Amino acid sequence: RWYLLAVSPPWVPTKFDEDGIRETASRFFGTLVNVYAFFTLYANIDEVDPDDMDIPVEQRPEIDRWVISRLNTMLDQISKDMAGYELSRVTRAIESFLVDEVSNWYVRRSRERFWSNEFDLDKKSAYRTLYEVLIALSKAMAPFAPFLAEDIYLNLTRGKAMESVHLEYYPTADKALIDPSLDERSGLVIT
Repeated sequence: RWYLLAVSPPWVPTKFDEDGIRETASRFFGTLVNVYAFFTLYANIDEVDPDDMDIPVEQRPEIDRWVISRLNTMLDQISKDMAGYELSRVTRAIESFLVDEVSNWYVRRSRERFWSNEFDLDKKSAYRTLYEVLIALSKAMAPFAPFLAEDIYLNLTRGKAMESVHLEYYPTADKALIDPSLDERSGLVIT
């Protein structure tokens, strides 16, 4: 389902392509599983419960505020695309955010924060931020990849939220957390 939506709109006939499915499985699903595994590995080592770390976004380091801003920008855009039945744009936006911004930028630049021996505000912020991003991604991708979204959601929430990701409301952007100037400054660094 994800592959077909990422390739073309649902109303356009699409030929089955094994290589395309392999590429999608590797690029999106492989990356998602790796980011999730990274988070759970270190959260289990540190015996962390991100729900216990309610750190306001404005008190987090700049890289955390940036990824939260980008998450909310993406959620705002996919809400508009969902309203217009542009499902291909939705899947592409989710994939691009996960691969390009979360995995290739945020996680790579935050590794040392997770590896730190000190359990300070920086490390707690990193855990809480990646947790929030993974929960939001599981909700956003649930209509398109229901089983993996459900597995990630249930494992992360451990019964502290809804019984299923499919009982949750579709995520919407918190526009107060979108910081265009931070996005622009970070965009200059990334490119």
